[in-house]
Amino acid sequence: MAPSTADAASSGRTSPRRGVWVFPSAPAPALVDAIVAAEALGIDEFWIGDEGPARDPFAVLAAAARLTSRIRLGIAVTNPYLRHPMTTAIEAMTIDELSNGRMLLGLGPGGHVALGPAGVERSRPLAAVREALRLIRAVSRGESTEGYDPPPGAFTRPGLQVHIGSRSRRFQELASREADGVFLGGIPRSALGQTIAWAHSVRTIPLGVYSTGVFGEADAEALRPRMIMPLADSPDHTLDALGLERVAVRAAAEALLEGDATAAQRLMTDEIFDDLVISGTPDRIGGELAARVERFAPSTIGLTFTTADPLRVVEHSASAFEVMNRRLHR
Repeated sequence: MAPSTADAASSGRTSPRRGVWVFPSAPAPALVDAIVAAEALGIDEFWIGDEGPARDPFAVLAAAARLTSRIRLGIAVTNPYLRHPMTTAIEAMTIDELSNGRMLLGLGPGGHVALGPAGVERSRPLAAVREALRLIRAVSRGESTEGYDPPPGAFTRPGLQVHIGSRSRRFQELASREADGVFLGGIPRSALGQTIAWAHSVRTIPLGVYSTGVFGEADAEALRPRMIMPLADSPDHTLDALGLERVAVRAAAEALLEGDATAAQRLMTDEIFDDLVISGTPDRIGGELAARVERFAPSTIGLTFTTADPLRVVEHSASAFEVMNRRLHR
């Protein structure tokens, strides 16, 4: 097993934690198996998306909690609209108890993939996330607050970690003020520096930089039109920097959900795709990850995948992380 990098900063090592995020499209047993394999391969974090009509990440992580002992288990991100914050808190706290304190709860405004099928609109997203964070804190600590009055003997987990996951400035600043960390995913390479500055604008907090990864040319071409989805939920400044109009991106995303990839394929030029995705062999991807570690010094560096074969990408990711570590320590 590869050594853990979980406390790199305190131990003087330069390697960050290594993580994987997956869209929960694979069968639940395959997701659990991938988490177990990730721990055996030395990966430090495994995150699952909360993406509407897909496998439930809380159930998957609860199952994995009893089969693992070291790997941190995260959800990135759940939203304040589809579950009451008290329910979200209790589910996360239960996984934290099952895993002996390894749970990471990612909270954000949610996107079209998660909210669209339920016909839910994002109403006042910043206020909704801030309010959910306040309630989750109160529940986990057993504190009375507006909207929550704990009964005697209420279950608590005061050490539950809550990270904010979003792509906009206001959410990064909220994370910097009030969260235990920030999960950065789906952000173009060209925008990472500015986004990280926002996340550290109030205080320095643990920073997870997760980039979309793809191993192999065929997989890259299959992924290309689907990368329109994170752009559909990206802030205006990101789209402006890429030369894209929100109306066109949203229309392409809607068409893709209906099975028509034509517009998404047209908008996803090579330049934009390369700004969003790290593709190639484990050696190439590991080298790019090393460059991002050297430039941004994140607490965690990771790869995100939308795949029906999570075990395969876990194995490839472990190889890429080995390359990354060799380059960081040469």
